[in-house]
Amino acid sequence: MSARAAMRRAMFLSQDGVVLCATLRALDQLEILEPSLQGERSLADLYPDLTDAGFGALRVAVHSLTGVGWLADPPTVDPETTIVRWTDAGRLAATAFDRYVALGDFLASFAGTAEDTWSRPWTESQVERFGDHVVAASDRWRLAPVLPPEAAKSIQAHLDSALIVPTMLWLHETGRLGDVAPELPLDGAGDGMGRLLRTLGWLDSADASWTASGQQALNFGGVATYLPLLARLPEVYRGELSVAPEASGAEWHVHRALNLRISATAHRRYFAGSEAIFRELFDREPIESQPRFIADTGCGDGSWLVHLHRLIRERTRRGKRLESHPLLMVGVDPDAGAREMAEGNLEAAGVPALVIPGDVTDPEALRASLAEQGLEIEDGLHIRAFIDHERTYLGADEGLWAPGWTSGVYIDAGGRPLANEAVERDLIAHMRRWEPHVRKHGLVVLEAHTVAPRVAAKHLGSLHGIAFDAHQAYSKQYPVDHASFLRCCQEAGLQPAGHSERRYPRGRPFVSITLNRLLAQGKEPPLPGMEPGGRREDSWRPDRETDLEDGQALHEILFTRGDIRYPALWCSPPTGFVVGRALEAIERKLAEAGAGDAIRVMDYGAGTGTATIELLKACRERGIEPRLERLGATLELHLVDLPSSWFAHGYELLRDCSWTRFHSLRAPDGSFRSLEEVAGGRTMDVAMANMVFHLIPPKALERAAAGLASVLGPSGRLVWSAPDLGPTGPEAVLLHDPNRELRERWLELLAGGDLAGLSPTLAQAVRRAREEFDEEALRAARDRADRRIRPRPLATEITAALAPHFVGETDSTAYEMLNEEVVRGLLVPSNQGEYLPEIPDRELREGVIRELMLGEVLPAMQAGPAGTALGLNLHWTLGDYERRP
Repeated sequence: MSARAAMRRAMFLSQDGVVLCATLRALDQLEILEPSLQGERSLADLYPDLTDAGFGALRVAVHSLTGVGWLADPPTVDPETTIVRWTDAGRLAATAFDRYVALGDFLASFAGTAEDTWSRPWTESQVERFGDHVVAASDRWRLAPVLPPEAAKSIQAHLDSALIVPTMLWLHETGRLGDVAPELPLDGAGDGMGRLLRTLGWLDSADASWTASGQQALNFGGVATYLPLLARLPEVYRGELSVAPEASGAEWHVHRALNLRISATAHRRYFAGSEAIFRELFDREPIESQPRFIADTGCGDGSWLVHLHRLIRERTRRGKRLESHPLLMVGVDPDAGAREMAEGNLEAAGVPALVIPGDVTDPEALRASLAEQGLEIEDGLHIRAFIDHERTYLGADEGLWAPGWTSGVYIDAGGRPLANEAVERDLIAHMRRWEPHVRKHGLVVLEAHTVAPRVAAKHLGSLHGIAFDAHQAYSKQYPVDHASFLRCCQEAGLQPAGHSERRYPRGRPFVSITLNRLLAQGKEPPLPGMEPGGRREDSWRPDRETDLEDGQALHEILFTRGDIRYPALWCSPPTGFVVGRALEAIERKLAEAGAGDAIRVMDYGAGTGTATIELLKACRERGIEPRLERLGATLELHLVDLPSSWFAHGYELLRDCSWTRFHSLRAPDGSFRSLEEVAGGRTMDVAMANMVFHLIPPKALERAAAGLASVLGPSGRLVWSAPDLGPTGPEAVLLHDPNRELRERWLELLAGGDLAGLSPTLAQAVRRAREEFDEEALRAARDRADRRIRPRPLATEITAALAPHFVGETDSTAYEMLNEEVVRGLLVPSNQGEYLPEIPDRELREGVIRELMLGEVLPAMQAGPAGTALGLNLHWTLGDYERRP
């Protein structure tokens, strides 16, 4: 592990450790901790004097201990059914609980909120206790003989954290970190700090210089800003204290000034990641159509606004025309201290700005405040960073649909527990309040997410989930899981632009932070060029008698409820990758286009038209339609595929769009047509191949690559995605791996054995198949299934086929696919019929699929390293190529 990776892991574990020390200390003071280890007991039984507010807070404790893998079950919303059940890992950790509790006491001494809390000298008591703990730390807490090595390593990291956090933060705040070596004080505290840092291997024993960057110190400080809260958890658990502003408006639970500074530093990475969104928006023509202002609600110290104004001024078309089209930066924050910091930073940077009070919970009040300044709320581009989960909980109609996917713990204003679906309904209502105000320019949102405890427990040291979930819940904030957030946004009428999305970390089975540009969908047709009954220029049309059921079933797993405004979350980002790169090619051609020119895009293996639909929507949002009209140019989208119910359904979806043309790869006599023949002599500027290459047999790949090269012009671009190309790492699976596992399990059942232990559905299906299929028929069925879903194809097969004709890059990542989506994909009639041909009866076949998938295959896969909160981490291969000269 590199020094940087080791430091990052130490930072994450330190956040966990501080929360665990504080949690166990509080449970010990309530005399809950030791009794809970004696046997499985409910919270109501462990603490009979439990109040509603106390239970709300204790749910957070149970959630934290479940997230670290020490408790078996997350909390319910009832103290009688919230059972404290320690796992084997938890019982091993319990041998060191006295250490955790003592360190919790030490950390509680740093609970001040005064400005000099982290720069004043430590007290004599703090120094004495610190020195005693450092002696134990240098002996690695005397855990090795008692605990297995891996358990000891994790516990040591937790215990170290209670010493690392105050050490690193104090050194930073007193200006003692140094670039080469820390300037340790010449006293007992300094002696202890030096000994600790040498024990950790962070200081060179010879010259006391850093062995790893001490500039990581603020990364250790985030959780420390909540020590005022964590120190008083015993009172919170008793229901005697709750996080709410005092009459003066002061916050007792967080060191706000330090929190703002640390947040600004931590957010820089994400601000940089957002740059592409703003560069594209402020490069758009005409300039007059661009936002009049940018409003950052929850602006904090104004760092993002300063960053964006510099970016736009120096690197966009708008920046060259700021004299005629000025851009006002509007900072909005409810906190007077934050507004003061923002005003100072914006003024120092020479940014034209307005800073006003406002709360993300109340966009109507913000609309009125902006109107007082002569600004219409819809004329601005609204942005925010990590603030939506800080909204005030207002609740929503219980009849409002919510996905029920989030895994966090939540507390209402009175400290009582909130059901997860209630929080999701509140989020939907919150986003609906914003939707009318962002219809013109959208909403750019950075947001942090909860991670399900059972997922977090598998990835300790790789995420901030334990600490983040805890201090957000105690503070009555409402972050939700990533999938839940996006689905709630959809339900509110806001759809993420797939080509703009960023996820952190990338490709892991969990998502901690996302960046999205949310676009209001409205009720208008989202596609340009719609001319119902207009003249078509297709070379293929489906037969009238084509059964569209199969295509409709596929379409409904590609778009939420089949609504083309809302692509399904599992395929939206990779499709967005393809669309985003195609848009770049279109923009380049558009910059050179004149009257009579045609920009041409081929959608190869178009299926039901998913990539084309998303590209058309992006063209509408980007204003390409009027730009083409002004130039006298046209955009043609050529959809190419084999005739099928899928392709026929795509035709039905897009037949009214004058920009589309449909072409068959099969000639009337049944032979294959070359792409040159299909294109009819037309040259394509870009080809999209979305979710298709993994379906092409190896022998046909070279022909497909050569055909695509033959229809692309010089420097023509080929962009593609594929969800079933290996190899994968241990934390992801291929699209059809669950189906392959199902197939293998089904063949095991057919191979023999007693039917007595099977369910009636399985027993009936196996019995019928054994009676009706012989060895030859089974072999034919296997061949048929393999033709439908290739046995684990490799990305190298695709890149080798493309290499003679194209130059480019292949990348890979992963996105969550829900269990229900996996099952629905296999239930598409043609998929199930060809993949389980031994079961001719459709109703029986569907019963077998549901039972084996939901009862055996998916639970087993989800328990592995690729398991996510709601399904599986799906591996995607992405390619961006240009035709060789």
